[in-house]
Amino acid sequence: MKTTTRSRICAFLLVFGAVAFAAADLLRRLVEPGGNPDAQALTQAVAQHPASWETAGLLSIVAGMCLAVSALALVPQHGVRGSRITVSGAVMMSLGAMASIGHAVAFYSPYSLFAAAHTSASQLAAIDAASESSLQLLVLIYTFMAGMTIGPIVLFIGLHRAHRIPVWSVAAVIVFVVCGSTGGNLPGAIGAAAALAAFVPVAGTLLHAMPGHASPPLGSSPLKAA
Repeated sequence: MKTTTRSRICAFLLVFGAVAFAAADLLRRLVEPGGNPDAQALTQAVAQHPASWETAGLLSIVAGMCLAVSALALVPQHGVRGSRITVSGAVMMSLGAMASIGHAVAFYSPYSLFAAAHTSASQLAAIDAASESSLQLLVLIYTFMAGMTIGPIVLFIGLHRAHRIPVWSVAAVIVFVVCGSTGGNLPGAIGAAAALAAFVPVAGTLLHAMPGHASPPLGSSPLKAA
């Protein structure tokens, strides 16, 4: 497979993954009751909107797969400006995206099963309480949170230092991350728009990739690494 073909595939996966991630989050918000719902309230909401919930879960899984692969395609050639920052952000985001796959399965699937099995309120409360002490879940959650909040910001700062993306793309990814951590349907919709504004310019840098490395800086002059 030629480098240009790999670059096109990774560019598509990057944009599609970001949009799918934001769309899954928006669907989740539309199904979840307002406030801080307990396990019983969330299970009841899922029972009323099973298709939307399943779609959100599937989109989240697909998004994690796409982003885990495409983020690493942004690793630049050693020695260019911002290379260390970019590598750090790309690795963090890739790990966070991989963890998001496990997190999505652990979050979306149980509530679908609870709703289908008509699990009692006492059982839901017991399972929910027990899950808070699961080491596997905690590792997934914290890796997901750190990788998909800090990682994209660090990555975009590195790309901007390399003069590969405009500063407004960095601002857009910050909005994307902040909206993902904020409750409500409006932040979810804004986050989806910010995902496009942030990741489309980054995908464009992959389409200009040159043979020998995945994604070089757009400038032609040699620059020191950060």
